[in-house]
Amino acid sequence: MQESVLIYYNGHKNILEFMKNPFQSHLPKINLHTHQIVNGGQIQVLNVFAQDLPLNEKKQLFSTGLHPWHIGKVNPEACFQAIELAAKQKNMLAIGECGLDRSISTEFLLQVSHFKKQIEIAEKYQKPLIIHCVRAYSDLMQLKKETKSNVPWLIHGYNGNLETTKNLVRHGFYFSAGEKLLSNESKHAVFLAIPTDRLFLETDDREISIESVYFLAIQVLKIDLNKLAKMIFNNFKILFGDDRLALNNYLT
Repeated sequence: MQESVLIYYNGHKNILEFMKNPFQSHLPKINLHTHQIVNGGQIQVLNVFAQDLPLNEKKQLFSTGLHPWHIGKVNPEACFQAIELAAKQKNMLAIGECGLDRSISTEFLLQVSHFKKQIEIAEKYQKPLIIHCVRAYSDLMQLKKETKSNVPWLIHGYNGNLETTKNLVRHGFYFSAGEKLLSNESKHAVFLAIPTDRLFLETDDREISIESVYFLAIQVLKIDLNKLAKMIFNNFKILFGDDRLALNNYLT
């Protein structure tokens, strides 16, 4: 039996026809962090670097922040001002990606300083943080504790070990996983340690579809696609709120 679902993607109407089976879902797939927008029935949160603002497309969901890789290459104050202006837009869902990276040469204390500024902006506008973190998870947890931040902290492209994951869970973090974690069988225990009500999926800058990432996830979780799609869709609504999502601009 076929069923039709009418969805709106960035204001454009698309009709999806699909057969009911474990590999198809009536809910849109959600790509929480991507550097490139593709056509199709999905919700995509575009990552926009702060120095590339403003984003003129008013119906495109996006996040923006000063990436630690760009510190020293851009004017930070101009970036922070641009982030604040963007934070007033309804389609701007989160601050980031921003964060900490101990694998680069940029002075770590400077990274912390710029990250703290973005935490302040996130608190001011009550936006979640989308975080880039490399070899700095203990620093990240300490900062979350020190700042007493009450907005959600979400680590994108998560690829930590099992012990780190358990510690991050205890500290209330959210996680967005992609191909790197899901395609590595030795990391499946890490993925399974993430609470399902704090889980998102993403493509980041990789040449992979969000459909493929969802398929990898259902294989690890051993659930059908409808269940996964519903779970992540609900997480998305809870984290960002229907009022922030302006969801009716995308779905009907």
